[in-house]
Amino acid sequence: MPYDGEKASRLGHVGTVRNERVKTALQRWSITTAKPNSRDEIDGLCSPLEDLPMIGKLEDVDFSITVDGSDTEVETTRDHPTVKVGYLRVAGSVVQLDVFRNLAPLKYIDPREVRKSHSEYAFDVALPGSQLARPGMTGVDTWRAELDDFLRDSRFDSKTTMTLADGLLALHGVRGAPATQVPLRVCPSCRLKAPNESTLLVGLTGGACSSCKARLYLADVLRTHEEYNVEGSNFTPLGRVMTAAERLMSLCYVNFFADEAPETLRHTVFITDGPLALFGPMAPLKRRFQEHLSDLSSWCAQRDLVAPLIVGIEKSGSFVEHAEQIKELIPCGHVMRLTSSYINKISGRPEDNHYGVDEFYGRRFIYRTRSGDALVITIPPAPGLSPYDGSSEVEGWDAYPTLRLICEILDSLRTRMYRHAVVPVALAHSAAALPLGVGRSVLTMMAQQNIPGLKIDIQAVQPPTYFKR
Repeated sequence: MPYDGEKASRLGHVGTVRNERVKTALQRWSITTAKPNSRDEIDGLCSPLEDLPMIGKLEDVDFSITVDGSDTEVETTRDHPTVKVGYLRVAGSVVQLDVFRNLAPLKYIDPREVRKSHSEYAFDVALPGSQLARPGMTGVDTWRAELDDFLRDSRFDSKTTMTLADGLLALHGVRGAPATQVPLRVCPSCRLKAPNESTLLVGLTGGACSSCKARLYLADVLRTHEEYNVEGSNFTPLGRVMTAAERLMSLCYVNFFADEAPETLRHTVFITDGPLALFGPMAPLKRRFQEHLSDLSSWCAQRDLVAPLIVGIEKSGSFVEHAEQIKELIPCGHVMRLTSSYINKISGRPEDNHYGVDEFYGRRFIYRTRSGDALVITIPPAPGLSPYDGSSEVEGWDAYPTLRLICEILDSLRTRMYRHAVVPVALAHSAAALPLGVGRSVLTMMAQQNIPGLKIDIQAVQPPTYFKR
């Protein structure tokens, strides 16, 4: 790629195209997620909804709560192109499902009726990218402090006082009794490795390292600071924060209903954008989510309540692409279970690879709706089970008692707004989405006007020509 002011040769690619080693390499490869040559393997993994175990009733589920997030990172000025600011928005969307079911048969829909059935709540935050710091602090410590403020200040709903930090403490506690302190594995400042869980502890107001005496933050539990980049893009840790905020916001809703109105759990489906999984440095938190939801399901069973209806829906990615490739091999109204051997095969992993054991607190399925669309969903297992522990039990249908009801709910909520869209997810995405184009320029200008010492570059934030008179 040429530098600014430098022109690349129009024929610079010719040598690569003519290179026999390049051609030979391309010819050796095959696409692992391509459509199978026969449907025999697919047939053995599919089941009609009617044959699956069923708990609860479709007509009892009246509400959906969907959480989605959006993040972007912008350069501040042309004079400081490596100085970046990250913006994050997370939104929770509540939908009255009975309204949408009544509107479904109509040819023309009044948008005012749609609006009446939908409410949303969102929170926003800016996080420092490279070369931005609080006075007297390093960049990474500034990231840690700002993230901690975000967790402690962000309420999951406008009508409650429970914050994302409270949700993080609840995740490390037991049903009805949130933890007051959470152990850290490593001190972010001196890299001291904790010999046991009582060495490095943080609470709502933080803590201190027993060795270097440096301040510890509750946000350190997420370990996003381990991926902070002092000289380049921090889009990766920003994405981790977005994922953590989405999962914690969903968890707060579930716990709030369990504490205040347990019967509401019977009438609500909780939808998360993306798989029920945590990746990178946050992956160890997967075990906390798994245990927390397992305890909650057992608690519900003791009270004759349906286990919380929780599902993750993927809009993009390799599994969504594969589902689209094979959907004609899955009969409408059927669910396909994805065994570990099948996943390893289509992803190019070794046969004995233990897929998902460290990241997932739910298991992936492909559901082909009765209208013919393929949805990639993640469902938590029954209490006491780990979704990818390698046993035959967790690869069977009985390990996912909420699967059938959730699929029937999703069947009634499909929309053609975009491919793989479900009404609650589409509405939540609309509430959370950060704009591109001129909207991104406005976010850049906001950083310029508020960060001391930045020179405002008017040309960098001029609106496109089609906004000019």
